[in-house]
Amino acid sequence: MIAKKGVSFIGLGVMGARMAQNLVKKGFDLTVYDVMEKPVQELKALGAKSVDTCKEAARVNDVTIAMVRDDAQIDAVIYGETGVWEGAKEGSIFVICSTIGPLHCQRIAAEGKERGIRLLDAPVSGARPGAEAGTLTIMVGGDKEAFKECRPIFEAMGKNIYYLGSAGMGETCKLVNNFLHILNLAVLAEGLALARRVGLEPENLLDVVKVSSGNSWAVENWDLIQELVTEYCEGKKGPLWLGIQKDMALVLKMAKDVGQLVPIAGLVSQLDAFRFFPGVERSFYDYGLSWTEQ
Repeated sequence: MIAKKGVSFIGLGVMGARMAQNLVKKGFDLTVYDVMEKPVQELKALGAKSVDTCKEAARVNDVTIAMVRDDAQIDAVIYGETGVWEGAKEGSIFVICSTIGPLHCQRIAAEGKERGIRLLDAPVSGARPGAEAGTLTIMVGGDKEAFKECRPIFEAMGKNIYYLGSAGMGETCKLVNNFLHILNLAVLAEGLALARRVGLEPENLLDVVKVSSGNSWAVENWDLIQELVTEYCEGKKGPLWLGIQKDMALVLKMAKDVGQLVPIAGLVSQLDAFRFFPGVERSFYDYGLSWTEQ
């Protein structure tokens, strides 16, 4: 296993910055890179070092973690004269914590293998509070020996760590999990709207559902969902909106790639009710998410 030594972290957004902070707090010698200066300076104030390119980040340590938005940003991190592939040493480990397409991840893993670089896909679940508290669920696919070596790193950022098999299986698990969560949100929003229209207070409905067969993570964490929506909604450009749209698109592409019918996912991805952010017409807010404000 890797002792508390050098780790590089690329991508210091809402999740990445907090994950990186936990690595510093747990004693890892951390080097960071991000295109935004503010989170870099905040990590440096905690004791991290910084570099100017992804290439340098991969060159200075044997483990490099990337936590960026999507497939396109992962490609930007990896490829080109200043990308990870140009700096990573043979035998090093590249960890993708971003949520990207499983087949894309498998292609990257194959390329890495040709270069002698081991890849792990390790997307996370738990949102900002989990990243902040170091209690994320981390779903890992890829080289099993690399997973064993990196387990102390994952344990510094998360509470529930799962090895799920070959490259892409972490991404597959994350996408199916998010698919189920998003569908739960859609159904819950419609249920709250129906209850309110008939005259049942949503608070009372939630109290009953929490101890009945209709319970779900969305029901149990409704207050947290409200908080996250309030904190991170910026219409169609907000991180929650973009994340949900991205994940549903990846789910549908994954299903198409393997020839699996997912008609409910297709329906929810097209509903106006799927847009549950302030400023977007006919949103989940109209169907129940904003019942506290109506």
